[in-house]
Parts: sequence; structure tokens; C-alpha cells
Amino acid sequence: MSTPADDTVSKWILRHTILVWFGIFLNALFVIPMLFFPRWFLDLFGIPLEELIWARASAGLLMIISVFYVPAAVDFVRYRANACIAVFPSRTFGATFFFVAVVLFGQPPGFLSISFVDALIGSTTLYCLIRIRALEQQGRGAGLIQ
Repeated sequence: MSTPADDTVSKWILRHTILVWFGIFLNALFVIPMLFFPRWFLDLFGIPLEELIWARASAGLLMIISVFYVPAAVDFVRYRANACIAVFPSRTFGATFFFVAVVLFGQPPGFLSISFVDALIGSTTLYCLIRIRALEQQGRGAGLIQ
């Protein structure tokens, strides 16, 4: 039997799951062109780079990071820790690192696209995690969730 608190928690888990998959999709929009068309993609964002192996390596690393987001998207209850790690340090570091690189260290503004994607997905999934936690606490306080 499902309770009103369970329904609300499950809705927020669904929202979180959708956002995580959307974030993985956005990462793929960086990974695929960086692996196969790095010069075109770097030029699109105005990022100078001589040795394209570094662009491809960063794309490979982003792909690996994205794989670690999948367990929480598939089974949130079992992999809640992965969901938290996806926000901090992963998305938080990406957003902060590239923002600081552009603003303080004069890197090309094209890097802000990475920062904005990480900030958007990180902040929205964090909000979902906070709502899920609050609703679970309410449910426990009301005796609805064990």
C-alpha cells in the first residue's frame, strides 16, 4: 500500500532520474564530437589546442565519469550514495573548475559551456536530493515511512 508521502518521494526520485539521464545526454553531446571531430568542436567554442590527443583524452574521461552516473539513475534507492557523489564532488568540481579557469585565469569563454552544463545539472539534481530527503524525514516523523 502506498502512502501520500511515498508517492511524493517517488515523484521526486523520478524527476531526479530524468535529470541524471538528461545530464548524461548533455555529456554525450560533448563526448562524441570531441572523440571523432575534435578540431571542429574546439573551433566551435573558440578553444585553441595543438595536440588533439588531449581533447580526445578529456572526452574519454568525461565518458567514464558519465558511466558512474548510471547506477543512481537506474536504482536510486540502492545507489543513493552515487547520486550524492554525482553532485559533490563531480558536478560541483566541473562547474567551479571551468568557471574559475575562465574568470580568474583567462581561459577561452568556450569553457563556460562545460561549467554551465555541470552547474545546471548539479543544482537541479541537488534540489531533487534535498526534496527527497525532506519528504522522507516528514514521512518518518508522521510514521508513514519506516
